[in-house]
Amino acid sequence: MPRLPKKRVTTVREHPRHVPVSNKNPDGITIVDRHIRRLKGTYLDPDEIDTVFKNQCRKNLIWPTAGKMDHLKNADKYDELIAVWTDYFNKKFGINPPLDPDVVKALIASESDFRLDPPRNRTAFGIAQITKETWKILQDTNGEAKDFVFSEIRQKDLKDPEIAIPMAVRWLFRKSATATSKLGRAPNVEELILEYKGLLKSQSPYKQNALKKFKEAYGSLKSK
Repeated sequence: MPRLPKKRVTTVREHPRHVPVSNKNPDGITIVDRHIRRLKGTYLDPDEIDTVFKNQCRKNLIWPTAGKMDHLKNADKYDELIAVWTDYFNKKFGINPPLDPDVVKALIASESDFRLDPPRNRTAFGIAQITKETWKILQDTNGEAKDFVFSEIRQKDLKDPEIAIPMAVRWLFRKSATATSKLGRAPNVEELILEYKGLLKSQSPYKQNALKKFKEAYGSLKSK
């Protein structure tokens, strides 16, 4: 018998909600109609992001390499965030081989030099340079990443590494899937990064320049 798909939503019954006192709601209470709510474990909102980070087991956690990019300020500052969220999504999606946290760290180095708001791109934001389009996709319950989405993330939240890093790691897993579909096989590290940057199948002369900084950062992390 085929396995039933995991239920991702549930119907919430009518229930009272406290609201500001007004002419419409003089008692400060309104009744919320029945509506659909995603089940815990299929999405991350800011509160859940904080809870997961605090509670994720640190035993046997694989950390990105430290002490290799001293020329960049704050290069090792976000290592715990990278380690926790790479581990979380490796377990969530179970891909083989698992995502290397050094890939995430090198990606961030190539996107922002670990700066919280680099002035490079008016359509991308924060330490991972997440675009407006990606921000919207990652919260779209009917979109391409609907199997696991974020919720209640504002555009200005992309400047917060505690939110931007898990979103970037989640997007890397999505891009691994789309790259696999395009290539007919699992992507290597460089192909994954090109797909993250939207350049895997591009003929743009910018393609190799976009990859150059990542390769330098990743190479330094893997050097002995």
